Amino acid sequence: MAVARRKVNRTNRKTTSKTASVAPRRKATARVPAAMGEDRIIRTLQKGLFDTLSGSEGEGRSPISVSAVFVQSFLQLTKVQAIAVYIRDEQTREMTCLAEAGSSDASVAEKWRESLARAEQNSQVSSGDLYGVRLHRIGRMDGVVMFQTGKSQRLPSRKLLAVLAAVEPWLAVLLDHARLTVKYAAKILRIQHMEQVSDLLNSSLAEEEKLRRALDAAVRLVEAEAGALFLSAGDGALTLCTVAGERATGLSALHSPVAAGVHRTGQAVLITRGEQDARLVAGQGWQAALPVASLVSVPVRMGTQAVGVLEVVNRRSGKPFSNWDVLELASLSNQFGLAIDNLRRGTVGEGSLKRAG
Repeated sequence: MAVARRKVNRTNRKTTSKTASVAPRRKATARVPAAMGEDRIIRTLQKGLFDTLSGSEGEGRSPISVSAVFVQSFLQLTKVQAIAVYIRDEQTREMTCLAEAGSSDASVAEKWRESLARAEQNSQVSSGDLYGVRLHRIGRMDGVVMFQTGKSQRLPSRKLLAVLAAVEPWLAVLLDHARLTVKYAAKILRIQHMEQVSDLLNSSLAEEEKLRRALDAAVRLVEAEAGALFLSAGDGALTLCTVAGERATGLSALHSPVAAGVHRTGQAVLITRGEQDARLVAGQGWQAALPVASLVSVPVRMGTQAVGVLEVVNRRSGKPFSNWDVLELASLSNQFGLAIDNLRRGTVGEGSLKRAG
C-alpha cells in the first residue's frame, strides 16, 4: 500500500512574530581587576624597596623613612588591619617602633608588645590575629615586622606570612644600609664639630671668647640641650665660667653637685636615667631650671692638674647620652684645660702689669 508523504516547503527567509519579545541589550560593565596574587605582591614590594634604595637622598634613606615606605606599601597591597616595623636601638637595646600603618596606635597595645617579645626569640610567631617575622640579623641591626589580620585582607594569613618572609631579607638589608648611612653621616658631622672646637681653642680670640664659643660647639657636638663650663678656684671650689645651648637661659647662677663630685674625684660621670638617679636632686643644680633626663660630666685637666669640669644635659632627640659622648667630651678636656690655663696666665699677667705701673 502506498504511503502518502506530505511535502513540506522549506524557505530560507527568517520570519518574526509581531508579538515576539526582543531581549534588551545588556549594558557593558567595567571589568574589576583581579586581586593581586602572592607572587605579584612579593615582586611589587621588592621593587618598592629597591626604588627606595636607589632613588632616595638625605632623610629619605634613614631607617624611619625606609620603614614608613614599606608599611604603607604592604598595607595598600594586602589590606591587613595594621603593620609595624621595630628595630633594636643600639644604645638602649630596646625594640623601638620606627613606623606603623593601619589601626591607630596598634603597636603600643599590650597584645602587640607581648607578641613582639615572643617574636624576638623566634623567627616567626603567631598569636590570634597577630603575626610576626624576625628580620635577618645583619651586624648590629636587629628587628621584627608585626602585622594584624583583618576582614578586608586580600590573602589568607598563612600566605601573608609567606609574603613577609620572602620580602624580609630585602627589608633587612635596606634597613641596615640606611642605618650605616645615617651613622657614618653623624660621625662625619661629629668630627667636624670636634675640629671646630679644636680650631676655636687654638684661635687668636680672647680666652674668654674662646671658651664660650668652644663650649657652644661642644654642646652641638653631642646634641645637648644645654652645657656649662666650671672653673676651679684657689680653694678648690667650682665657679661657673659660661653656659651654652638652647636651654641655657636663666642658668647664670648655676651650681652643679655632680660637677663638684667629678672635680673632687677626677672621674667622669654618665647619667642615663635622671629621674631615677639619686645624684640629681629636685630643685638643686640643673634641676632648679629644667628636668634632667641624662647628663655627662667630665673633668677638665691641664696636664695632671684638674682645672674645671665640662658638663652637658639632655640630648635633643630625647635619647640618653652614651659612653661615646663621654669619650668625645673627655678628648676635648686637655684643649679646654690649655685655654683655661692661658686665661689664668693672662689674668695674672695683667694684674702684674697693673701693680708694676
